[in-house]
Amino acid sequence: MAAGTLYTYPDNWRAFKAQIAAQYSGARLKVASNPPAFTFGQTNRAPAFLNNFPLGKVPAYQGDDGFCLFESNAIAHYLSNDALRGATPQAAAQVLQWVSFADAEIIPPASAWVFPTLGIMQFNKQVGSSYKYSNELAATFMSCNLITGMFQRLDKLRKNAFASVILFGTNNDSCISGIWIFRGQDLAFTLSEDWQIDYESYDWRKMDPNSEECKTMVKEYFSWEGEFKHVGKPFNQGKIFK
Repeated sequence: MAAGTLYTYPDNWRAFKAQIAAQYSGARLKVASNPPAFTFGQTNRAPAFLNNFPLGKVPAYQGDDGFCLFESNAIAHYLSNDALRGATPQAAAQVLQWVSFADAEIIPPASAWVFPTLGIMQFNKQVGSSYKYSNELAATFMSCNLITGMFQRLDKLRKNAFASVILFGTNNDSCISGIWIFRGQDLAFTLSEDWQIDYESYDWRKMDPNSEECKTMVKEYFSWEGEFKHVGKPFNQGKIFK
């Protein structure tokens, strides 16, 4: 049975995965999250720590036998038992399926909407209200390609941004509008020249999360249903950036 120490900062939700796995499996796990055992920003930058965990990331696990792991899913997997990991290849594949699903489909929107209410990250909303090239686009598939191209160029932003972008209208009369959520209080596009190719083609405004307008737009843009009164064109199709 595994036994070791989990290094993390206090209340790190990623570390909870390992702690829960250990509780179910019976693995002996000590948590080092407070001084003097662990001080975030100091301990994980020390040479001794970096010798075992070169990236300095937490949570990080060191077994009593010297075995070291980083990345929360890997640590949770190691501390689990067969009932948690899956006792057959099929069951193990299903566990991996749902772990991957949670990382890809649940955590990004949770990071954008739930974490700010818990004080884990700042709350911020940005909305792109219209696309300046709408009158020059003859076919809706051309407009759709603009959204796809922008998402591809912003690939490295996926861990720090979430968006629902919608194409409205029909051929010869279409426009693009979307809601973007970023970590922080400013638009992230200016941080890299590669991210600036598209954003100047949009008009941006910061929304008030307490306003009825914002609540209505968030509901409409996330469900892809509603009146979309601010657009004045029918819904055509939508794309999610996450």
